[in-house]
Amino acid sequence: MAKDIVNLPVIGRAAEVRPETIDAAARTIDVVWTTGAIVRRLDWSGWDPVEYDEELVVDPGAVRLDRLNAGAPFLNAHSARAVEDVIGSVVPGSVRIDAGVGTATIQLTTAADAQGVVQRILDKSLRFVSVGYRVHQYEITRIDGQRDLWRAVDWEPMEISAVPVPADAGAQIRSDPGAAQLSPCVLVRQDDPAAVAALNPGKETTMSTPSQQTPDTTAQQRGAAPGAPVQNIAPTIDADAIRAEERQRAASISQLVHRHALDAAFGEDLISRGVSVDQARAAILDKIADADPMQGRISEPARARDGSADEAYRGAMSNALLHRSAAPGVQLSADGREFRGMTLMELARHALERSGVSTRGMSKMQLASAALGQRSAGYHTSGDFPTVLANIGNITLRAAYGETPRTFQTWARRATLTDFRPTTRVQVSNAPALELVKEGAEFKYGTFGEASTQYALATYGKILSFSRQMLIDDALGAFTRVANSFGARAAQLEGDIVYSILLNNAALSDGKALFHADHGNLGAAAQIDEAGLTAAFTAFAQQTGTDKEAIDVSPTFLIVPPGQRALEARKQMTATTPASSSDVSAYSGLLTIVEERRLLPASGTAPWFVAASSAIIDTVEYSYLDGEDGLFTETRNGFEVDGVEIKARLDFAAAALDHRGLYKNPGKAAA
Repeated sequence: MAKDIVNLPVIGRAAEVRPETIDAAARTIDVVWTTGAIVRRLDWSGWDPVEYDEELVVDPGAVRLDRLNAGAPFLNAHSARAVEDVIGSVVPGSVRIDAGVGTATIQLTTAADAQGVVQRILDKSLRFVSVGYRVHQYEITRIDGQRDLWRAVDWEPMEISAVPVPADAGAQIRSDPGAAQLSPCVLVRQDDPAAVAALNPGKETTMSTPSQQTPDTTAQQRGAAPGAPVQNIAPTIDADAIRAEERQRAASISQLVHRHALDAAFGEDLISRGVSVDQARAAILDKIADADPMQGRISEPARARDGSADEAYRGAMSNALLHRSAAPGVQLSADGREFRGMTLMELARHALERSGVSTRGMSKMQLASAALGQRSAGYHTSGDFPTVLANIGNITLRAAYGETPRTFQTWARRATLTDFRPTTRVQVSNAPALELVKEGAEFKYGTFGEASTQYALATYGKILSFSRQMLIDDALGAFTRVANSFGARAAQLEGDIVYSILLNNAALSDGKALFHADHGNLGAAAQIDEAGLTAAFTAFAQQTGTDKEAIDVSPTFLIVPPGQRALEARKQMTATTPASSSDVSAYSGLLTIVEERRLLPASGTAPWFVAASSAIIDTVEYSYLDGEDGLFTETRNGFEVDGVEIKARLDFAAAALDHRGLYKNPGKAAA
């Protein structure tokens, strides 16, 4: 079986509107966009045109329905040069193939600039439609003495159009949905009587131009008895109709040539050769591609994209990729199954062709460049595929950031800052006490102490890129692993900053270290036992304000490193049923244990800490920039290198506000 590869333009053929389905209120119509009927075509690849028959195989395995079901455009006469040419769209999910018939529902636009055409459709004065499609594979059968049969076994409808003149006889609107779309037509050549016997009566043919149609002449169609001889009746020729059709053909071709800014002589040549409007469209597309080969072949007219359809398409592709990368909690959706098993390059090709860029003849590097930037394909905006990759990166980053544990959130206080200027936090423990106000006396003004802490937000970030090489290598796993690592590291950075306050013991506004003997919050080395906890509780009880007044501060959290300290803490906090009163755990359940690995020293004795509730007194405060809490991501198409870049940014800061709500014990080795 010989195989060859040729370049073919988008092909058009008649489709059918079902007038009884027109709903003027909802502005919808139903169309039969294919029955697979055989039509006659002309092959212009050689010096002389050669006729052949084309048959569309209509079953789910042969027809690619993704484009139509995603909301393909309904155009005005196959034109897509301006947004005004879009007069509606296919209702997503309405496309069906049943018993060899393809149907769809069209939603007509409410845009004012299209109402003239829309109204003609609704009042049934514009009665013809046509479908534009691309054939991916033909099976050609040679038939002796007859035209070759080209069967489209892999083809894809691109758009549906309203047209003033049908492309073939089967385009007439039917009032009866059960009537046959095609009518048999017998042509008898008087100079070749044997031709009648050679005809195949079971083969339906549709003439490619309306001027070649002839009236029905079979005896059965006139109501004669079956088996009655066929009378040969010479067709009636309507010269005025032929001239009108020729004027319409010439005008349509001239309009197409002018719209695409081509030379008038080119259009005159098309008219003089007698080509049909559909054939002229194909020749015009070839002319455009030959004039600028770097733009690629336009496989379908650029359509007005429906935002919801775009989001659904990108969401389905993102779902399939997230499922492939084993993202936690991601289930493959029904739409995502359409992309299951496809490589990144296959997805890139799918996204490009959906946006109207033909990928035929592209190398892998050209395909990757076009998909990631679309600059090489003549586009200057981000397409579906870069957006999908950005979604994958953003979702993976944020998921990893959100799932990484941050123990400091249990005991420290969260805040937001409106800008990056240093902010001042006055110590709440310096607030003045309330005084008795006697009858008729005035209230006195209170003042805060001068003790305060200043700190400011800092920005941390990194750029993650997905390059052409990663796309060609199908390196989705590497990309998601790096993105996952970025997200986790952002969360870990927050923990590093907060716990460095406890570990580094930085100086407060009074010039003394956070944990200092003068602050009364540094205990003598001890294990987490009854004696050690008693010392901690006593230290909290002895804290005073700036004027040496007593303040109520109670311990709430026991912050420990894993290992020996965590074991000691659990023993003290766990409720038991002791055999004697001496075995009672005096502090059982009084403190919430917070286990943090950063507190485990590389060597030496591990410390432990106690903190009060931040709702009662200031301890440590951590802050984000207002409106950008947590990890923030931005994406763009790469400029220096073709690819997608994702910038992860974190605006974060933390500071100890008051020493009175914190306590440290340097720890003591187990006996």
